[in-house]
Amino acid sequence: MPFDEFVNWALYDPNIGYYRTRRKRVGKDASNDFYTSTSLGRVWGELILDASLKLLAKRPPSKFVFVEIGAEPETSILDGLNHPFAHHKVIRLGDKIEIPRNAIVYSNEWLDAQPFKRFKYDKKRGTWLELFVGLSDFKLVLIEKKTENPLVLSFPNPVNDGYFIDWPSGSISSLNELASNPSWFGVFMTFDYGLTRSCLFNDRPEGTARAYSKHKMLSELLSNPGEQDLTCHLCWDNLRESLELAGFKNVTLASQESFLMTHSNAQIKEIFEQNKTPMNNKMLALRELIHPAHLGHGLQALSAVRF
Repeated sequence: MPFDEFVNWALYDPNIGYYRTRRKRVGKDASNDFYTSTSLGRVWGELILDASLKLLAKRPPSKFVFVEIGAEPETSILDGLNHPFAHHKVIRLGDKIEIPRNAIVYSNEWLDAQPFKRFKYDKKRGTWLELFVGLSDFKLVLIEKKTENPLVLSFPNPVNDGYFIDWPSGSISSLNELASNPSWFGVFMTFDYGLTRSCLFNDRPEGTARAYSKHKMLSELLSNPGEQDLTCHLCWDNLRESLELAGFKNVTLASQESFLMTHSNAQIKEIFEQNKTPMNNKMLALRELIHPAHLGHGLQALSAVRF
């Protein structure tokens, strides 16, 4: 099967899919697989709420629905918070993505949880090969095939033989479907890991695909399907183009730190004023969210508006 079909099976199969089975995946406990901004609890929700109001500008929040895509079971970033929105809608795995006419659409590491394709450059033949997953002696193995996939027509020929491209096809199609729906207006913001096309094609010869289990990053992508997360870096250039083609304005990519310091500065100031002790839980959470050595630099924010 093509590699993206394998990823889709390993992550979303009703019987063995990593995201389908009941488990706690996100958090700092040793039994979890990874943690992200949502793991910091209430502080993250407060910052996103503040950013939403800033991006709405002077438009009344009571006329907009806050839509959260990809929340983990029984969790939401607005849990326990008083918000000024007309409604709070949470879209979880299996739910149909339906966006109200006036909406603030938010997601955190939703796009990098979509299937992706793998390609490898064969310098001798001067062509890209597509990677498939097959069986050999009852073991999953990678199979290289010459491809007619039109995607590779836009790929440059790299200097290095054996250069890998992990192409985030699922994230691009998911955002296209979401953004190209002309029936909703408002704010879009997503937080994730990604790179430019130039970086993907020139600076990552081994690709960006990786697996996560028990807070360890693994390179064995075919091992234990359904038991580990599979992901790759997004391509920010394509995602920005998707938003622009759908009529979004002020399409901006920034580090999470920069985004929060720009759009959530009022809430950050309030946290500093109300928490004079630097080692209390709220200040520690804020530090992890905005400090470049933690989540502040690694995660990036893509935001846009359509009114």
